[in-house]
Amino acid sequence: MQLDMPTITAVSIWVTAVLGLVLVFTWWRERSSPLTGWWGVALLVMSAGIIIAVLAAYDNDPDLHAFGQSWIILSTALMWMAARQFEGHPFRPLWIVVWPVAFLSAHFAGLLGSFDTRLIAASLILAGLSFATAFELSRDTTEGLVSRWPTIILLICLGAGYVTWMPLTLSMPIRDAYQMFSSTWMPVVILIATLERIALAFLILSVVKERQELKQRIDALTDPLTGLPNRRALFEAAAQLAEHGKYLKGDPVSVLVFDLDHFKEINDRFGHRLGDRVLRLFADTLSDSLDTGSIAGRLGGEEFAAILPGADLTTAAATAEMVRGAFASNASFIDGTKVAGTVSVGVASHNDIDCDFDTLFHIADGALYAAKSAGRNRVQLVTPAEMPALGKAVAEAALRNQIDSVPELTQVTLGNTRRYRRSHLQTPLAIMRPRRGTPSLS
Repeated sequence: MQLDMPTITAVSIWVTAVLGLVLVFTWWRERSSPLTGWWGVALLVMSAGIIIAVLAAYDNDPDLHAFGQSWIILSTALMWMAARQFEGHPFRPLWIVVWPVAFLSAHFAGLLGSFDTRLIAASLILAGLSFATAFELSRDTTEGLVSRWPTIILLICLGAGYVTWMPLTLSMPIRDAYQMFSSTWMPVVILIATLERIALAFLILSVVKERQELKQRIDALTDPLTGLPNRRALFEAAAQLAEHGKYLKGDPVSVLVFDLDHFKEINDRFGHRLGDRVLRLFADTLSDSLDTGSIAGRLGGEEFAAILPGADLTTAAATAEMVRGAFASNASFIDGTKVAGTVSVGVASHNDIDCDFDTLFHIADGALYAAKSAGRNRVQLVTPAEMPALGKAVAEAALRNQIDSVPELTQVTLGNTRRYRRSHLQTPLAIMRPRRGTPSLS
């Protein structure tokens, strides 16, 4: 059965325009990612280009037909630039218009005199831009967006579809624009391209929604002041690590709990603005001091914690002392003001990563309170030998806020001890950083 070219063309125009309006309206209502809005604008431009090309075919006007094709090229270039913007690159209008302008320049220079040569040139440009859009979306897959790869695959199929137009044009040429209505293959490729356009519009909406949901989850798990994971995220990471620990049995793990000394006095004396600076400074110091695979977070207020997979007690104590010394140096003076900020650290370690993290946190918390009772600005730890005897008592005391009664915790002040590094361990909870700012549709 031969498809009717005027009917297929009308359906393509109508569907493309409606999809464009839906995407633009969705962006306007939700003020979501600019990708939604720009993709909608691109579809509207494409529908306008198809209308112009069809009118030119009826009048057999090659110049007007080339103008309509340039609009279709412009729409695909918009999609490409929207994908670049979605991946954090700047929006560059000049890179968009260069493609349709080059096409029109080649036409008016006499290089694209026939319908077939114009169609082949347009197909090459459209295929290249579709492949470029797929490439942009494939450059960063760390987010794990489920809809990303189907979108990439469909864009590649769309580009491949444009490539197939060239052999069809050569084997079954269309000499003039008005002859496209009697073509046997043109309605088929237009129908396929329209169906791919519909699927892409829905996939774009899905990709944008997935990123928004991911951002909301990241915001819910990130401390807004320091940028570190918050308490909930830290304990979720501990739960994931415990689950992974089934496959890492026999590896040690350590927990560090930090409390900034006399932080309330710093706030009262210098104000909350400088107090926030101190918190951010400690968060940066902590992040800079930890190895890859370690997990740091803010428990709340002036309390922080870190989980060190693969680190035994000696390594954990050395890391804690490194953080303590670095922070004492960094927070000595802030903007010329003598702050003399220090931190107390409690350290607990277990020789098997498949352990009870709740108890390990409670023991590290007990060591922290012992460090504060012993004069602050020090590292206090629990040795593996003390773990069985103190585990239950420390956990119960921590729950009753009676940690000061825990006796005989070992104090350590270490120098440049070798740091333990396990490059094969991955942080169980990935906290994304905000992407570079992206311009709006306006």
